[in-house]
Amino acid sequence: MRHVIILLTVLVTAAPAWAQVELSGSYSIRMYEDYIERGPGSFMGDFTGMALSDEGRAKALLYTSNLPSTIERQCLAQSPWVPQYRPLGLRIWNDVDSSGRIVAWVLAGDYLRDTIRIWMDGRPHPSPNAWHPSSGFHTGRWEGDTLVVKTTHVKTMWIRRGVGIPASDQSTFTVFITRHDNLLTLTTVQEDPIYLTEPHIVSRVWEFDPRSAQGQLRDTCTIASEIPSLEDTGGVPHYLPGQNPDEDYMVKMYNLPKEAAMGYAHTLYPEFRKTIRGKYTPPASCGQYCCGWIERQGMPGAAPGLTCNDGNLPPALRESILKRGAGAER
Repeated sequence: MRHVIILLTVLVTAAPAWAQVELSGSYSIRMYEDYIERGPGSFMGDFTGMALSDEGRAKALLYTSNLPSTIERQCLAQSPWVPQYRPLGLRIWNDVDSSGRIVAWVLAGDYLRDTIRIWMDGRPHPSPNAWHPSSGFHTGRWEGDTLVVKTTHVKTMWIRRGVGIPASDQSTFTVFITRHDNLLTLTTVQEDPIYLTEPHIVSRVWEFDPRSAQGQLRDTCTIASEIPSLEDTGGVPHYLPGQNPDEDYMVKMYNLPKEAAMGYAHTLYPEFRKTIRGKYTPPASCGQYCCGWIERQGMPGAAPGLTCNDGNLPPALRESILKRGAGAER
C-alpha cells in the first residue's frame, strides 16, 4: 500500500498544469518565410495553394485591387486569423479569475480584426444563429504544450491579401498555437463549405521580442475618399464574369498552365507536377520577387537583412548582394 501511495503521489505531482507554456508577451514578425504573402501580397490571379470551389473561384475573379479602397470597405474587419497574411506583430496576455485560474488567452495587435479572446473555462460555442462579431468566437484546450483553438462565428472575409480569395461566414478554424523557446508558431486549418473544397492550412512564425512596441493595438481606423471618381456614385469596383484583365497575370509571368493557378484542389499535390512536365517551360528571366530583382528594387523594411544567395547570379551582382546583406541569406 505504501508503494501505491508513493506512486499516486508521483503521478499527481507530475500531472500537467492548466497552462503548460507561458504565452504572454509581445512577438515580432520574422519575414524569412512566405515573404510575398505576408509582405506585398501575391499576384493577381494567383490562387495557387488554395482548394477553391467553383463558387469561390468565380467570386475571386470578380475582385479588383481598388475594391478595398471604397469607403465602406477601408475599415472592414477581416478574418480573426488575418495575421497569417499580414506583416504585423502580436501581443498575447491572459485574463484570470479571483483564484488566479486562466479564464481566457487574448491576442491583439492587428486593426483588421477585433481582439481574439480564447475562452478556457469550458463554455460552449453559441448557437449557429447567434451574432457573428468581427472577432469570431474561440474556445481553447491544451494538448501537451500546444494550445488548440476552435473558432466559429466569423464574418465573410478575404483569405489571401490582394487577390480577393473569399471565405464565407460559415468558415470554421482549428488553430494550433505552440511556443518553442522564443519562437511562436501559429498553424490555422480553415474549413469552408461554400468556397473551399478542402481545408486551407497555413503556418507562420513570430519571435518573442520584449523590446517591440507595446501600444500598437491599432483600434482606430480613419476613412478617406481614395477613389474620387466613385464618390457619391454608388458604384462598386468589380469585374463582370470573364472580363478580369488580370486573370492571366501569373500565368503569363511564369509560363504556367492556367489550370495550375486557378485553385483546383488536385493542383495542391505533388502528383500534379507530373501532369504538366511536358507542357511547362520556365520563363527565360525573372521579373519579380527573385534573385536580381531584390537587388534592383531593394527589400521593404519589413524584411531587413534578407538577401538572395543564388549561384546563378553574375559574379559582380552576387558579390554586391552579399556585401549588403547583414542578416539571413536565402
